[in-house]
Amino acid sequence: MKPVRNPKYLAWIRTQPCLVCGSTRWIEAAHTGPHGLGQKSPDTSAVPLCSTHHRTGNDSYHRLGPRRFGEVHNLDLVAIVRRLNLKPLVRIQGGEFVAHLEGCQYRLGTIESGIASAFRRLWKLRGEDRLALGAEDSASAMLATSTRIS
Repeated sequence: MKPVRNPKYLAWIRTQPCLVCGSTRWIEAAHTGPHGLGQKSPDTSAVPLCSTHHRTGNDSYHRLGPRRFGEVHNLDLVAIVRRLNLKPLVRIQGGEFVAHLEGCQYRLGTIESGIASAFRRLWKLRGEDRLALGAEDSASAMLATSTRIS
């Protein structure tokens, strides 16, 4: 069976900062899912890594392998992939755009500020929380951009 291909998802992944160093330059979509000889994992398993942390550095994903890479950089790759693939629900409540994501609600902005602005905040919300082991700091950074309701 052929893995699922999604060029739009890969293009979006390349707009996100590197999971390890936060760089926004030379970002690559690193496929992290299961794969065999001559076979790639699905595009939906990709995460954003700079070229150094993906392929060329001594502590890169390709050099260390998935398990060791996650340990060295304190990343839960399975949780990160799950988070990046979430499909949030957006509703209008009380004159505001509200995103429903993982059982929480986030104010994205008022109707007057427009849907484009709300969706830009939503994309940041979906991509910023990197879910490193002990992600309290990431969660507070995420909440700084959008107000959490519950």
